[in-house]
Amino acid sequence: MKIERIEKIANNMKDIDGKVLANELVERLNSSSFWELLTEMTKIQIPIIQRDFAQGRENEKTNKIRSLFLESIIEALESEKGSLELDFVYGNVEKDVFQPLDGQQRLTTLFLLHWYIALKTGELPNTKKHFIKFTYETRISSREFCNELVDNGEFLGIGEKISEKIYDSKWFFLSWKKDPTIKAMLVMLDAIEERLQSKNDEELKIFWQKLTSENPPILFHFKQLNDIGLTDDLYIKMNARGKGLTDFENFKAKFEKHIKKNVFEKELELSENNKEKWKELTEKTFSHRIDTVWTDLFWKHRGEDNIIDNEMIKFIAGIAINNYAQNLEILENSEDELRTRKILEEKKEKNITDEAVKRERIERRITALFNNPADVSPYDFPTKESFEYLKKCFDVYSKNQNDELLPANVTLWDFCITKKVKINSDTEIDNNLFIEFIKKNETTYSQRVLFYAQTQYLVNLENFDSESFSNWLRVVRNIVQNATIDSASAFIGAIGLINELSSGCENIYEFLSSTTLKSGFATKQIEEEKLKAALIQSDNNWKSQIFKAEDDIFLKGEIKFLLDFSKVGEEYKIQEFTSISDKFLLLFESKDDLLRKALLTQGKYPIWDGRTSSLGWAHRYSLLNTENEWKDAFRKKSDEFIKAVYKLISNSFNLSDDRITILKNVIQNATPLNDYRSHLIKNDSLLRDCYHKRICLNEKETILYVLEKTRVVGENYKEIKV
Repeated sequence: MKIERIEKIANNMKDIDGKVLANELVERLNSSSFWELLTEMTKIQIPIIQRDFAQGRENEKTNKIRSLFLESIIEALESEKGSLELDFVYGNVEKDVFQPLDGQQRLTTLFLLHWYIALKTGELPNTKKHFIKFTYETRISSREFCNELVDNGEFLGIGEKISEKIYDSKWFFLSWKKDPTIKAMLVMLDAIEERLQSKNDEELKIFWQKLTSENPPILFHFKQLNDIGLTDDLYIKMNARGKGLTDFENFKAKFEKHIKKNVFEKELELSENNKEKWKELTEKTFSHRIDTVWTDLFWKHRGEDNIIDNEMIKFIAGIAINNYAQNLEILENSEDELRTRKILEEKKEKNITDEAVKRERIERRITALFNNPADVSPYDFPTKESFEYLKKCFDVYSKNQNDELLPANVTLWDFCITKKVKINSDTEIDNNLFIEFIKKNETTYSQRVLFYAQTQYLVNLENFDSESFSNWLRVVRNIVQNATIDSASAFIGAIGLINELSSGCENIYEFLSSTTLKSGFATKQIEEEKLKAALIQSDNNWKSQIFKAEDDIFLKGEIKFLLDFSKVGEEYKIQEFTSISDKFLLLFESKDDLLRKALLTQGKYPIWDGRTSSLGWAHRYSLLNTENEWKDAFRKKSDEFIKAVYKLISNSFNLSDDRITILKNVIQNATPLNDYRSHLIKNDSLLRDCYHKRICLNEKETILYVLEKTRVVGENYKEIKV
């Protein structure tokens, strides 16, 4: 800014005693108006790589944004002292030619606003030398249209709307109607005209004076690329935000206003005392980081469409979900509170307290964002704490390649399938929780809990330790796997537990073995994790065998029954656990009929499953069919089932032998049986054809019914007299 202009601005920044208001002057000198930019630059050139003008598109979402933006502008022009801050405009300046990187949409709207008011007030002929500086490189037609609008703007055709008059002008080429930027500009001009049509000539002249004064009501922070360390390739990254006004752009615009309104970044505001640190402070702001460091992160994960908006908006919505569950705070809203109370009353809930209403509102908001991340709003970050948490989450994944982080030697099963993922057209990396969190497809509540746990570790600890991190995520994985997290309510419970556990994430086994937890979520699995932690703390030799057992694709972290098998008196024996767990992992590798037969030789293990009326109310039993049925049997620990399993893995055999040989030897060497089990063991076809592995026995167990279908109809079963 030239010294003459600084002096003029300073003269407009004096108090009643004639003293310059220093704070206001510093703030003003760091801002610029469109007219100042236009008069001081040789040219404002929208670069060819920039996308088309989008604020003039015609769809419901854009109409709303355009209406709100113009409403804010007109309010600022009408106000006596009020002003409108349009945040940062970044760009390159070479030989006094400014090429905007970010802010093109706002600059184009301001150009059209200034042009329209200049036209209506008769100022256009005197100001063409300034207006002609604004030009588009995106298309020749856009550039020529802007030139003609300035050179021949007074010579319009006939029509009701300004766009119709321009269409009817002799200088307007019909081919320009195909240019999306020109079409959008004309829509914007119609919207501006509609907003200003009630203003008389005198009011419009006042607006023009304000816009071109030394103390204009509409300002933005203008930063050159070489001021803030941006690079030219960020043009491409910034334009990865798609062609239209995306959900992310809408959110970003509103959120930056939300930040300012709530003074979330007060410590970063420029003043006379810290003006020397303006670069350092600016680089810490949300507005700067979202356009630089964080854009770099998501540009890496841009996919093959080179658009990052969807990934960004899903990340922000996901952090909002986690934050709701972590802090259980939501913005007060009397209408929503009343509506929620009525919903609870309709459900005939009792004792509907204010806290119950608040909890219901939080659960409903989590569910809404889970189903539609694009619905995220600035109001989902109602406090400075929630805002700072979002910034921390962005920051931790923007450094040290934390977006590629994976725990060492810990499989995450279905939560994060081991595979290569193409994160952009040039790069493939290992699948990880960050990818699962921002992916296009649904991110489950369980995956969100694991991502939250990973994030807590990164946020809480300055120094990353691979072993410590892997132990932490292993424990969380075991808990999540063996809990049901399929609703907002359960998710809140899980996040509450993980948040409490994260206090000890640096050494989770020491923490578990020495801490009494308040959370009531997943208590059974927590008891198991505390037991395993205590054993590992007492003797580190437990660790490798416990890890081996809980990594099993069937057991998946739930090994309490194996630990119980290794208990001698009141003491757990590592040698016993090693032998028993190795045998179990070998024999139960497959849940096939050979295993069922071997178990039948050890005891009457089938699990009672009700009665069947069509067979004289015979007792129905399950020989266990699905993985879930087997897991459930181990959880419930039916005496006969657990005894049979223990007897089977207590058999003496060589682990170097193959599984089939071992099981066949167990069956062959078993004591002969004189009940229904002998038929199932000897006759291969009975178990093979047994539907869902269900059988029925009469009261005295003298008749065996092998079901060919779950529902007994006609002759779809085999009857065998025992």
